[in-house]
Amino acid sequence: MSPRYYVSTVILVAVLTLSISVWKQKQTGGEIFVVMMKVIFVLALLVGGIFGLAQGLAFLGVAQSGFFL
Repeated sequence: MSPRYYVSTVILVAVLTLSISVWKQKQTGGEIFVVMMKVIFVLALLVGGIFGLAQGLAFLGVAQSGFFL
């Protein structure tokens, strides 16, 4: 994968973490870390779900293999 995807993912996680931390009025490092872990978990869940759906559709013959990429 290209480094730009990693950089864009880090920026997305940072912006979401800071936005949610300000919105929920989290101020300590520990609270912000918990918010960051939740953001990473939800993003991983979304990407995993989409990837799993793509693999399932490819297995069933509805879509071509690798259409997710």
